[in-house]
Amino acid sequence: MRIGVTASANEPRVELTGTAADRLATAFENGDTRVVVYLEGAEAGTAYSDEVYPADGDAAADLVSRVNGQLARIGGTSDRLDPLSVLSDMASAEGPALLVLHSSGLQTTDPLDLTRLGLDLDVPEVVASVPDDALPDLTGKDVVFAGLGQVAGAQRPLPPAAQDALVRLWLGICARFGAKSCTNDPERVPAGAPLSRTEVPTVDIGEVLHQDALVHLPSSVLFQAGSAELAPSAREVLREVADKFDGRTTARVTARTASAASSEAALELTRRRGERVVAELVGLGVSRAAFTDVVGAGFGAPLAVDLDAMGDLIPAAAARNRSVVVELVQPRIDG
Repeated sequence: MRIGVTASANEPRVELTGTAADRLATAFENGDTRVVVYLEGAEAGTAYSDEVYPADGDAAADLVSRVNGQLARIGGTSDRLDPLSVLSDMASAEGPALLVLHSSGLQTTDPLDLTRLGLDLDVPEVVASVPDDALPDLTGKDVVFAGLGQVAGAQRPLPPAAQDALVRLWLGICARFGAKSCTNDPERVPAGAPLSRTEVPTVDIGEVLHQDALVHLPSSVLFQAGSAELAPSAREVLREVADKFDGRTTARVTARTASAASSEAALELTRRRGERVVAELVGLGVSRAAFTDVVGAGFGAPLAVDLDAMGDLIPAAAARNRSVVVELVQPRIDG
């Protein structure tokens, strides 16, 4: 078995999930007692450890415990999060193998820099954009992802829709490079504090902001990634917005996104998102007549300039623009 870990300061301490432990125990029982561990930040293609555990009568569960003990002592030293390179290192040896990638999946470097791309993304489009040489051919490899979307430290927890997008992204990349099987282990990893103290970038998912006459709603909270379909968390958030309306209140709704390749697609997506938010608010009891304007602005009227001089997305500004803003006139004031 090959185990890859990122072990950053923004992820729980490394410990095998029950599913991964079972796969390892099965391998031991079948006589495969070699475990190769790869750590993000190590020299490309170099294993962090390569150990053959003696089959000296120890039960498989005891051997698994010994591996877990080793993993629990790992703290990453890299100032970036690059699970793609870890997967590449694990897959570099030819032939069939079981690869377990233990990582949040929140890549912070090219060609999959999620600090810029965000998680409100078109998953198939991003999968297709990954360069052909980013990974070796995964033919014959069984790949298991553990810990996707599970975070600690400075990284804020991901909304459910963002977690779902992240899982689909990694499974899509795995399939594109020809793996025999691609599996996400949804089991929560034990929430031990990370050992790493090296600061790494975070992925900005936005924040719901309530002001007296304005509500800023991140797209990652409201919508499934890259679509106008409401996320599971949206209704509760929009109920708080609906509570700001009374018989006198009117509102303007503006949906935006970050700069992208197609202005036409961005305009259409934000138009549908604005209308979907209004429809949900009406379903929560707000009069349709209360909405004086519903605008899908695409990325043509940003809240913040989100491209730098080189044309690259500025993470914080891009996150702010991926949003729906509800501007209220005469909102209800409790008390």
